[in-house]
Amino acid sequence: MPGSKAYQRAESKKQVELDRALRELVLGAQVPQEPGETTFYFMTRKGKLRRMELSPAQAKQLEDGELGVVERPEPAQIEHSLVPAAAAEQMYALSAKAVRFFNRKENPVGFMNDEELKAQQAAEASGTAVETPDEPEASEEAGESGEAEASAEAPASEPSSEPSGEGGTQS
Repeated sequence: MPGSKAYQRAESKKQVELDRALRELVLGAQVPQEPGETTFYFMTRKGKLRRMELSPAQAKQLEDGELGVVERPEPAQIEHSLVPAAAAEQMYALSAKAVRFFNRKENPVGFMNDEELKAQQAAEASGTAVETPDEPEASEEAGESGEAEASAEAPASEPSSEPSGEGGTQS
């Protein structure tokens, strides 16, 4: 019965198991970040912009959909890692919310255009950034999540020398 202690315990146990499965998948497949001069932006589940300083080769792999940025749930916090496309697809099947940026051909995850990126940066600077609500897993199919909107103005397949939104690169 929803709301009961038994229900809450069962839900908590399911979340712990999901986190464990996601963590094992990430740890088994993660690609070491190659520090470089290319800044790659992505959005966290909390609606905050994060960046990774990557080599141009890894930034290109992200833009081409060969790599994805995913959450790695640790006991005390959530870290972010790079994983190959196959691992990102597996994680997306387990929890769409755990994939923060992935240039999937049929349904890209985590894209923002330049205007959205600048608005988000301004909101964070002024302290008015709004946390992106978590939606139930069942409703995150086929791009219903606001984080899964693809931007025609900032296609990930085109390298850019300016921030092209979330997932964009900057030299």
